[in-house]
Amino acid sequence: MKTWKHINEEQRKIINSGITHNKKLYQIADMLNLDPRSVSREVRRNRIPVDFADGTKSNCPKLDRWPYICSNCSNRYKNCSFIKFKYDSKIAQRKADANLINSRKGIDLDSSEFNKLDSIIKKGIDDNKSIYHIMIENKYKINKSVTTLYRYINNRYLTTKRIDLPYAVKYKKRKHNKKYDYSNNNIDRTGHTYLDYLSYIHKNPGINVWQLDFLGAIKTDSKNIISFILPNIHFTLLSIIKNPNSSKVVSFFDELEERIGTDNFIDLIPVILTDRDPNFTDIESICFSKITGEERCKLFFCDPYVSNQKPNVENINKQIRKFFPKGRSIDIYSQKDILEKNLILLKTPLKSLDGYTPEEAFKSVYGEDLYNKLFVNGER
Repeated sequence: MKTWKHINEEQRKIINSGITHNKKLYQIADMLNLDPRSVSREVRRNRIPVDFADGTKSNCPKLDRWPYICSNCSNRYKNCSFIKFKYDSKIAQRKADANLINSRKGIDLDSSEFNKLDSIIKKGIDDNKSIYHIMIENKYKINKSVTTLYRYINNRYLTTKRIDLPYAVKYKKRKHNKKYDYSNNNIDRTGHTYLDYLSYIHKNPGINVWQLDFLGAIKTDSKNIISFILPNIHFTLLSIIKNPNSSKVVSFFDELEERIGTDNFIDLIPVILTDRDPNFTDIESICFSKITGEERCKLFFCDPYVSNQKPNVENINKQIRKFFPKGRSIDIYSQKDILEKNLILLKTPLKSLDGYTPEEAFKSVYGEDLYNKLFVNGER
């Protein structure tokens, strides 16, 4: 039975007629193919008073039961001291139409509630937080859905404007199709291509696949930020590298192995997918442990100019750009600054994690002890 459909005028006429002929609630509901609760709510919501008796403070107890009006009451022609109600299909339709229009316009908040909401949204956007993040952090203060908040912004009700949202404005059309000129095209990647990657994960379903990339920096910068992400829980590790080269990328993984232990490294990071950046070309040193000499992970490369083969790390780079805008130098930042932004990402509630943070997801799946090894005393 339908419980969600709007009741129309013809159905209201049937309800009115059914009540007049002493039909039971379930009988009228069957006639309309509606849930009895829908019919009950309709009558109670749209009934109207017809007699305002003086000196009464409460309604008749009979009005708490079907049919919730006085049409068929045996006392309706007697000296009844209670307020009397009736149901009229035409009046009910007019009330329903008015309620529908009013519910779809304006803001159902008083001035103090509106100012409080406006202040919360403005502060959150100024702190580079998404609307969803703001709502989760203030779930006891904001009694609105994400969709409603976006509607308020789009309709210019709030101080925050659409242009203030980080991804609401479309990107400009590119003037040319820029391609990166990698000088490592002659490197033998046999067994490490994207096709090899697809074959490997087909044989090992459910295995962890981390995505690796550099954020990118302006030509005059000596530093770059490496982003390393586990997509299924949106867990990200960031690190800043000065004068990046292949040996420093290897050092990033060696230090990671030393921090969490070889067994944890093999269990947590079995597969790495990255692009063909020259800094990622020392395949053997990345894949094999300096501690044991054994293989610690698999490394695979995307096809040239196909960034959507590793979309998660590309999306994380877009999130990181909120802190490090494109075209601005990152040389002024230290590893401590990068860690601070890393922790902000990890503590951000995500809709794809049902409102939980990547930090909470990681601790739930891999344990708090392993998380603490990755971030010892708030440092990496």
